[in-house]
Amino acid sequence: MPQIQAIDESVIFNLNPADVIIKDEMPRQRKELGKIDEMAKSIQTFGQIQPIVIGRDNSLIAGGRRLAACIILGTTVRACYKDTIDPVLMREMELEENLQRKSLTPAEECLAVAELVELKRSKYGTPTQGRTGGFTLDDAAMLVGKTKGSIVESMQLAEAIRNFPDLSTCATKSDIKRAVKGFERVQQQVRALSSYEDLIKKSDEFILVNKSAEDYLAGIGADTVDLFFTDPPYGIDVHNLAITTGGETGGSITTTSVTYDDSESYAKTLLERLCVESYRITKETGHAYIFCGKTIFEWLKCRMEAAGWLVLQWPIIWTKRETGQNNQPEKWPSAAYEAILFARKPNSCLVLQGRPDWIQCDPVLPSQRNHQAEKPVELCKELISRCCMPGQNLIDPCMGSGAIIEAGVQMKVLSMGCEKDRSIYASAVSRMAKGK
Repeated sequence: MPQIQAIDESVIFNLNPADVIIKDEMPRQRKELGKIDEMAKSIQTFGQIQPIVIGRDNSLIAGGRRLAACIILGTTVRACYKDTIDPVLMREMELEENLQRKSLTPAEECLAVAELVELKRSKYGTPTQGRTGGFTLDDAAMLVGKTKGSIVESMQLAEAIRNFPDLSTCATKSDIKRAVKGFERVQQQVRALSSYEDLIKKSDEFILVNKSAEDYLAGIGADTVDLFFTDPPYGIDVHNLAITTGGETGGSITTTSVTYDDSESYAKTLLERLCVESYRITKETGHAYIFCGKTIFEWLKCRMEAAGWLVLQWPIIWTKRETGQNNQPEKWPSAAYEAILFARKPNSCLVLQGRPDWIQCDPVLPSQRNHQAEKPVELCKELISRCCMPGQNLIDPCMGSGAIIEAGVQMKVLSMGCEKDRSIYASAVSRMAKGK
């Protein structure tokens, strides 16, 4: 490992810890000081090797743990002024101490490792094949007491955290890695969107459009659609209820990185428009399915009836699994099913008759979702098969990541989908392009 520069002893002096001024607004790499007693024992045994760094007004700049340890020991503290040492060396000192003491959050640790390697390489060079010298990853591992693999992982995660600052809220490195996959998936889909769209435009099996549901439906002719099938926002503020990558309720970091407006006001405004437009664009033999929150089923049923639909008086039940999501299992049963509103036009007739008003189908695993509320394709296929023949058509104005569209294509039904969010639309286009 390259020779590490030390601070010149001539600029170091002893100072009463009580004379050091600690400012609350001082920026710190470490948010918590950790176990000061361990630091005190180390100083008592080996002495204070590195000084604290202060300003000319005696305000603390670096070395809070060392200062606290000296206060506990009742000794003077070795100090030096900031303007007497190289600022890069001062930053190295703090990063090395923080990493060796392991008192950082996972995100802070990753960022600190990456910054330390960058600083060292700016001084000692970057190793290249066929040449000796330079600060290597093995050097970094030895310096902070970690494995080379850990250093590589931290540097990769640091890059992701810089690109997606929200990752800094993750509680563990595993949470960061899972969330990164969602962010990267969205980025890749958006980058590839233009080439995918060229492929989609040539398809005679489905049509995907990047528009709001309201604008898209306004351009659809009356009496042209066989099945109106959609999964709109439920109006339950799902992002405050869903389990994030760390196993906590609420938050923005998920394996999909997808967020959307799920407020009650937005959902009801949209649904009122969907009720009217769905009746206008469907044929006299048409049907409709709308996934909906159980709490607004009756509200939605009344508005669909007001628009002219004949509505099943109770929801079709999608049973997900034997056990469901529950944030308070000691107080309430687990939520293991969802509601689907079913409606029909007066002259409609089911293709598969006598099917039950419940369907059992496992949900999409969190690690495989492209959208927070993604529905399984097999569930969508079952619903489509009940009322559509091959060659007919369906429309989904809130297609999300495109599960209903994929199901329709597999059932040989011309499927038209629309999504207003560009990144979510990209995931639907990516899904359908892969199936071509």
